[in-house]
Amino acid sequence: MNTEMGTNAHVLMITFRIWLLEIPVAAFNAFVLMDHVYEPRVGPLRAHQIAMGTRIAYLFVFAYFLVYFAHDYSAVSLLYAGLFWMGLMLAFEWGGSLLICRPVHEILIGWHIESGYMWPYVLLTYLLSPLIVGWLLHPGRPAL
Repeated sequence: MNTEMGTNAHVLMITFRIWLLEIPVAAFNAFVLMDHVYEPRVGPLRAHQIAMGTRIAYLFVFAYFLVYFAHDYSAVSLLYAGLFWMGLMLAFEWGGSLLICRPVHEILIGWHIESGYMWPYVLLTYLLSPLIVGWLLHPGRPAL
């Protein structure tokens, strides 16, 4: 097997495991903190902003663990990891929302950055945080 393919497969396997660990944290952040702690105090938009800002911050922590456990990685493998992580989360969010019959217009509310919502920034964090953390931990190592 090609070493680049082996590296990519190893990093993607770790990415999947990190994603599985992140799901309960995301659920707690959204369904407990955002819906029951922040929203009653500051309203839905501000609660969304607080929860998504928190999510962006802890995604970098999860990305740190991804890079830490990957050991051997390249910039390409970290980009694949970010793309895979973002794809898993999109599939989970859309699949879960449609499974519970949540209307599409409700799912799309978080996409409206012009109204102050931050979901696209969270997705960008899923995509780029592994590469950013890899570069910060080992500047120059993850070269394209």
